Amino acid sequence: MSLLDIAEEKWIRKLRAAKPKWLAMVKKAESFEAYVKGIAAITGIPETVIRSSFPARNWAEFQSNAEKYVELWIGKIENAYKQKKWSTNYRKAFGG
Repeated sequence: MSLLDIAEEKWIRKLRAAKPKWLAMVKKAESFEAYVKGIAAITGIPETVIRSSFPARNWAEFQSNAEKYVELWIGKIENAYKQKKWSTNYRKAFGG
C-alpha cells in the first residue's frame, strides 16, 4: 500500500467521523450566515446577492433535512473512495 493509498484511507475515516459535527453545524441558526459569508468571500459576489440566490433560498429545506443530505454526501464520497478515484486520478495527473 502506497503513502497515497494510506492518506486516502485516513481521509475517508476522518470524513466518517465528521458526520456528527457536520450535522450539528448545519442545524445551527448561524450556519446560514456562515454559508453566505463563505460563498461571498470565495466568489467576490456581494452577500445580498448570495442571500437571494436559488441555493440560499433553499437553505431552510436543506437545514431541516440535514440527515438526508449528510447521507448523500458521505455516500458519494465513499463511492469515490471505493473506486479509488482520488489516488488513481492523482497519479494520472502526475504521469503515474
